Amino acid sequence: MIVRLSDIAAHASTSVSTVSIVLGDRPSPVRISAATRRSVLDAARELGYTPNLAARRLRSNGAQLRTIVLAIAYPIDSRLSLIGRVVHGVEQQIQSIQDQLESLGVTIQLTIEAFELGRLHLLRGLTEPVWFNGVLVSNTSTEDDAFLEALSPSVPLVVFGRYSRHSSVNTDSEAVGRLAGEHLVGLGHRRIGVINSDARSQAQLLRIQGFRDALQRAGVDPPREAVAQNTTWAPAAYEAVVPLLEMSPGQRLTAIFATNDLLAIGVTRAIRDRGMRIPDDVAVVGCDDAEFAAYQDPPLTTVHLPTEEMGARATAILLDLIYQRTTAPIQEIFPSRIVIRQSTVSLTRSATEGGHGRPVAGVVER
Repeated sequence: MIVRLSDIAAHASTSVSTVSIVLGDRPSPVRISAATRRSVLDAARELGYTPNLAARRLRSNGAQLRTIVLAIAYPIDSRLSLIGRVVHGVEQQIQSIQDQLESLGVTIQLTIEAFELGRLHLLRGLTEPVWFNGVLVSNTSTEDDAFLEALSPSVPLVVFGRYSRHSSVNTDSEAVGRLAGEHLVGLGHRRIGVINSDARSQAQLLRIQGFRDALQRAGVDPPREAVAQNTTWAPAAYEAVVPLLEMSPGQRLTAIFATNDLLAIGVTRAIRDRGMRIPDDVAVVGCDDAEFAAYQDPPLTTVHLPTEEMGARATAILLDLIYQRTTAPIQEIFPSRIVIRQSTVSLTRSATEGGHGRPVAGVVER
């Protein structure tokens, strides 16, 4: 059902002109109180009003208004290596439809909206439809996820890398953890650890659960866990893993799974600083397959996430929602795969076999 301005006016007990001014964020010849403005916005949200900002801009004769504004919202302390890949995927999708956009006389403007982790509710534009046409939200905390679940957004929304009731693009995070666990178990490791951050995001928690499941299925003891206590990822991981590396030889870990590649950097440095060899003394698996992973010493085995492809698909979904070519929610899951490098398998060992000569599921040698 199409929600009209008159419906909102009736619900908010005000005039259509007031509703138009509030929702359009236009100057008013009369003062509109904060209470009236909030009443209009609440009514619009309760009725499920989604303004077709794209059409509104395209109807304008002003060239500066023939623009679709897409926002990428991510935390201030987020990993720039990951966000850079998301942005690259978004830009790839925009470039792929450039001819179509030019034929319509339309441009797409990309804007970055940073928020403090756990305070997504303070981000402008999610409840007031005046800042952008659509938003891709990434790297949320559990508090942010709870806010999103209760949110009736004012503009089309796609959640990145999380399960959500809204439109989303995601990977199977439990499968990501299982790939890492199965690889290490297949190489014969039995004393295994996992390092994660204290952000405790949905994705990290599910990766750890999948990792635990893989070890349990193989009859291996649960992993010893350590938490990097802040978002200076590599230094925090360095400090967190030290107690696990300084145990007696019979108890010391032989393999570690880090739930992202920046954590893995801290882990590998701590191992080397203690005179141990990778992978001969301790094997390391990361997650993300960041650009730098292949250039570490030794190159990092990691679970590849199709971040660019997910960013591109999220952009396509947003544009379909903005132009009302589809209805929300659109939810898609992308596959992951393990990329085996020398941090778990030495150069003299086959990268397509486990420690007992068994094939390792999901292996890609690079």
